[in-house]
Amino acid sequence: MNQHTHTGLVAAALTLAGVTSHFLPHPMGVSTVGAVGMLAAAYLPRRIALLPVLATVLIVDAVNGFYSVLAMSFVYVGHLAAVLAVKPVLSSVGARSVALAAVLSAVVFWLVSNLTPMAMGFYPNTIEGWVACYFNALPFLLKGIAANAIYGGLSFGLITLIGASDADRLPTAKRN
Repeated sequence: MNQHTHTGLVAAALTLAGVTSHFLPHPMGVSTVGAVGMLAAAYLPRRIALLPVLATVLIVDAVNGFYSVLAMSFVYVGHLAAVLAVKPVLSSVGARSVALAAVLSAVVFWLVSNLTPMAMGFYPNTIEGWVACYFNALPFLLKGIAANAIYGGLSFGLITLIGASDADRLPTAKRN
């Protein structure tokens, strides 16, 4: 299999996993999109690392119904910015880098997506309004970190186990 085909299959698999998992029952704010972004950042070239996340949220929104363009723009930019933020962190995948990426991805998404209530006038454009907006969104930040740590941790762990399993089997197969 050539590299372009492999890369395309990884991007498609991440999108499919993101869309499918999004339709499974889950608590509000506990989404797999951050984990999809982390995996894309780690395993896809920079030029297409954003595609699985963008395709996932577009497909989910197309099925569930689009909403305010202003709100959607901040949510989409938040997801894409999170992928870009974790790309350097995940240049080497390990427990520490995955944990850091889980937190960083959630924080970046939280910072960007919470511009929505400010832009839509739900809070006054004052220091108190900004503090209230971000303070009230802290539970979503914590859920985002938990979701990224759980889904991302499980995914990276599974990939590592499969890789170790394959590595264990290949030398044996070559000897026979």
